[in-house]
Amino acid sequence: MPLNGCHGLVPCQAVKDIDCKGVTMKSLFGKISPATVIAMIALAVALGGTSYAAVVLPKNSVGTKQLKKNAVTSVKVKNGSLLKADFKAGQLPAGPRGAKGATGNTGATGPSDAFSAYLDGPVALPSGLATIATLNLPDAGSYVIFAKAWLFDNVNSNVLTDCRLSAEGDTDQTRATVEGNSGTVVTGAAVSFSVVHKFTAPGVAELKCNGFGVNVSANQIKITAIKVANLTNSAL
Repeated sequence: MPLNGCHGLVPCQAVKDIDCKGVTMKSLFGKISPATVIAMIALAVALGGTSYAAVVLPKNSVGTKQLKKNAVTSVKVKNGSLLKADFKAGQLPAGPRGAKGATGNTGATGPSDAFSAYLDGPVALPSGLATIATLNLPDAGSYVIFAKAWLFDNVNSNVLTDCRLSAEGDTDQTRATVEGNSGTVVTGAAVSFSVVHKFTAPGVAELKCNGFGVNVSANQIKITAIKVANLTNSAL
């Protein structure tokens, strides 16, 4: 193809010593080496490749799959743009301990009713196991029950007494030896008990004793029961 006037590409007037007449595209580019062509292509890609990609890539087209491993570094993350949810548990150090909060409102009073009864005595111990004192519990519920007494042998004969605090099927037993008392020797024995029990209805706590036919008396008897909200009774 003749380049008459170079068809506006290379005006003949602007190029000295070039006669555009008879010049063809083949003859023009046939004088350019392959290395020059490659260099020109590389220059064109370097100058226009970034702009081209920015125009051609659709919005939101780059995602996790398109990012190389470790492609996003600290310098490419805007300061203050990450949230706590962006980190795994334990990656962020714990902050300083906060100030103590305000004291909450006082809770409702729990079921901690207490019932107690006493008997100064003396009460003669029966010859067989029998009740010598009782405490009536007007309400169902869980109770911690205590009892105590002081035993005295009224004659000069030793005896091993047997006393028990019972709340339906739960029982605590104490056996104490009471020495005989003469005119010059006066001794006694203190006994104590504790029982926990859950009553399904109003019930009774009983103190029972057995003097085995010896003249023994119980004095300063007391039974106390405390109602609690929760009760656990396990072996030691």
